[in-house]
Amino acid sequence: MTVLDVQDLTTTYGAVRALDGVTFTAPEGKVTAVLGANGAGKTTLLRTLSGLVPPTRGTATLGDTDLLSTPAEEMTRAGLAHVPEGRGVIAQLTVEENLRLGSLGARPQTERRFGLERVFGLFPLLGDRSNQVAHTLSGGERQMLVIARALLAEPSILLLDEPSLGLAPRVVGQIFDLLRGLVDEQGLTVLLVEQNARSALSIADVGLVLDLGKVVVHDDARTLVDDSSLRHAYLGF
Repeated sequence: MTVLDVQDLTTTYGAVRALDGVTFTAPEGKVTAVLGANGAGKTTLLRTLSGLVPPTRGTATLGDTDLLSTPAEEMTRAGLAHVPEGRGVIAQLTVEENLRLGSLGARPQTERRFGLERVFGLFPLLGDRSNQVAHTLSGGERQMLVIARALLAEPSILLLDEPSLGLAPRVVGQIFDLLRGLVDEQGLTVLLVEQNARSALSIADVGLVLDLGKVVVHDDARTLVDDSSLRHAYLGF
């Protein structure tokens, strides 16, 4: 089943087409990795879908919701959670206070998948540090915190922008294992923008490769890994 359906999405910055007719679908309960070189349009794709950048044309629907006509401040209630690059915690608040902010815009549901106790079960380290001020956390701990905070909004789809940026390989492995577990065990749908193509494809089900704002490949992740000419041309390994 498709959660996100994007058709002919085009976004421009002046004369520059950052996205040029992007078309793809993201299947439910899967990781779709968005890959490509710097400047390929990966971050612009997430920012357009989450209402931060207006598109020039195209459509994007999340279930029955037209994302392109939904104000950015209403995206959480529509079922979209966006974790931008940069691990944006509120440094002066505790871990628990940061997390409670995530549930403020959550969609009303009879049964919630991600209550605070459930999140602490998924991220035990955050439970251990629940009263700790966020600015004292390591980079990896902050990344876990922003992902956990996004989950408390009960998203249909989680948009993640460069979660591995600036982190040690061991920490990247931990975070990607957590993401894969959330998909497999909780049925979460993830759209993952990642510069580290090798790591992203190791947990992805589907790969989407952008080049100069255009989709050049949209295929099973394993197919991308096994295609050496494609990897060399677009993914750098």
